Amino acid sequence: MTKKKAKLPAETGSSRRLNVPVQAASVWEPLNRLRDEFDRMFDETPGNAFGSRMLQKFYDNADPAVEMRDKKDEYELVAEVPGMSSEDIDIKLSDGMLRLSGEKSESHEEKGESFLFSERHYGMFERAIKLPTGIDHQKISAEAKDGLLTIRLPKSAEALEKERKIPISAA
Repeated sequence: MTKKKAKLPAETGSSRRLNVPVQAASVWEPLNRLRDEFDRMFDETPGNAFGSRMLQKFYDNADPAVEMRDKKDEYELVAEVPGMSSEDIDIKLSDGMLRLSGEKSESHEEKGESFLFSERHYGMFERAIKLPTGIDHQKISAEAKDGLLTIRLPKSAEALEKERKIPISAA
């Protein structure tokens, strides 16, 4: 009579798994390597906007950051334009769209110097912003100071008259 060899619970077919205690540091190592490989893959894929190098290129060429505030009698639009003078910027208004455009160029070139690295960016930009209704187009003004372009967009008399506060009743 032949004895049958009893299979271990972790043993199937010809492969055999051994239950070996694993140290905590080595448990995450395969996942860390996988994450690193994904990061490398995204960074090195041409035309991929998810890689950190590609995102950096996108931000380097981005339009100026803007914010718009609703004040009592006017709207105020502020755009970041560091290193640019008022001569470098054009502001145009048409069909309810305010268009900011300009070009930031390198200020000087020194012979015998070379950059180790540069995080500054130069080039053209254009930004179109849809304006709210009720602006007095004849009274729009702009000012450039300390790297900020401030555009004042006064509300028209009609728009100010139409605005009213709605009372809230307690339920």
